[in-house]
Order: sequence, then C-alpha cells, then structure tokens
Amino acid sequence: MKQTSVRVVLAEDNEVIRAGIRKLLNKAQDIEVVGEVGNGVAAIRLLDQLRPDVLLLDIEMPLLNGIEVARQLKDNHNSVPILVLSAYTNREYIRLMLDFGVSGYLLKDEAPERIVEAVREVARGQTGWVSPQVRAKFDSNH
Repeated sequence: MKQTSVRVVLAEDNEVIRAGIRKLLNKAQDIEVVGEVGNGVAAIRLLDQLRPDVLLLDIEMPLLNGIEVARQLKDNHNSVPILVLSAYTNREYIRLMLDFGVSGYLLKDEAPERIVEAVREVARGQTGWVSPQVRAKFDSNH
C-alpha cells in the first residue's frame, strides 16, 4: 500500500461481516486495514500497538462492547478517530457514542461507498459524521 494510506483497525465480532468490510476497505486504493479484532479488549490493545488513523467499531462485541471501548478511549485521552458501524438505530446508543467523542456513526446496511467515504472523512478529522438514516432519527424526534 501507499505511504498515504488511511490505516484502519476493524473491531467487529462477526467474522463474515468483518471479512466483507475488510474486502470493501482494502479495495479502496487509499485505505488499508492494518488490524482486525473480534472483541473490545483486543481492540484497545491493538490500538495501542498499531496507532491507526481510524478505528471502525461495532457496538455489540464480547468482553468489552463498543460503548465501553469508546468510554475507555475517551477516559485515557486516546484521540484515535472512531467510526461506529452498527446495526443499532437506538437514539440513546447513538447519542451516547457521540457524547463519548466518536467521530461518526453509520449503520451496517449503508451503501458500501458511504462506508468508504466516512472512513476517509473521519481520517481527515471530520467529526459528527452520521449517515442520513441516523440523522433522520434525530431530525424526526426532537
């Protein structure tokens, strides 16, 4: 990969979904999945080792869920941009993750190009990146 690649750690407990996301991201010439894990404890350990540009984080994982991962990273002042990729559309989950400083929140059924775009944008420092589906949850229920 090129020196300018966006380096991503992928934290997702479902191996099939993880493989699909890895394949999707690695197809992009400017993104490289440098590590992947299936639980939150391993995610924090791998972040310390690899220092990626973006953590792509699922919420529902064993040992330490994505909410706890985000909370620990915030408490430890780890500034890696976090992009949540989850099946959860619950407003409280979304708000909690955004409160913990995640850079963005996407749903797993997003169009593949939207996931790639979000990884790029979050790596560039954009925050508050949410998919149109997630934004609609907040716009419709003030």
